[in-house]
Amino acid sequence: MSSSSGSSADLDARIDELYGLPLGEFTPARDALSKELRTAGDAGGAATVKALKKPVVSAWALNRLAREDPSAIGDLVELGGRLRDAQRRALSGGDAEPFRTATEERRALVGRLVASAEEILAREGLGTAGHADDLRGTLEAASADEAAGELVRSGRLTRPLRPPTAFGGGGGLKVLEGGRRAASSAQASPDSAELTALRRELRASEVRERRAAEAVERERGRVEELERKRSDARERLRAAEAEVRGASLESKRLTSRIAKLSAKPR
Repeated sequence: MSSSSGSSADLDARIDELYGLPLGEFTPARDALSKELRTAGDAGGAATVKALKKPVVSAWALNRLAREDPSAIGDLVELGGRLRDAQRRALSGGDAEPFRTATEERRALVGRLVASAEEILAREGLGTAGHADDLRGTLEAASADEAAGELVRSGRLTRPLRPPTAFGGGGGLKVLEGGRRAASSAQASPDSAELTALRRELRASEVRERRAAEAVERERGRVEELERKRSDARERLRAAEAEVRGASLESKRLTSRIAKLSAKPR
């Protein structure tokens, strides 16, 4: 395969196809594509494809959602831009109402998208338990950061994105009646200190959960490989047993034939 722009575009399109496949088909399809490219003489493309990571379940669901409902993901990314602009105006002493309105819109839209992603998981028989936080956190990250938004929109996620600790780096911005002075006073309260500690614990818990989910995926892959090997072994066993039965019948036939010939008078 040549390194022309057309070939690069073709490879990019085929990588997109990989991330749109059912989750269980990703790895064999990736390996087959890598082998195809290597056979065609495109060692660089083969290495690129071989290095592609299989998405975890929550990331796969959002990749599928980006393909099934791209306009909704686009709405989230666009809303994130409006929300960041409204936040900057509010922090600068401007009208805080647009920020409140955009925040509520984001909360509602993220909720709807999480529900849609969970429907995809249920439809594919992957189960929804334990994925809601990763789904929500990734969608919130997509609305808080432009690069994260484009990654979600690309449909090539492999891992959930870390949710923002505060939207747009605003340090826990909460627009209160009474303006910025009231917000500063609220942040200095004992409740704020407790909230900070709880957020720290939550982040640590999310890290543990993510690592545990990765371990589950690794072990699931090992189980699938063992089951495949067991299935192959059973096929070989059945073939060997059939061979034994055939050989046994042939031995009996020959023994019977020899006995009959031996019994005839000479």
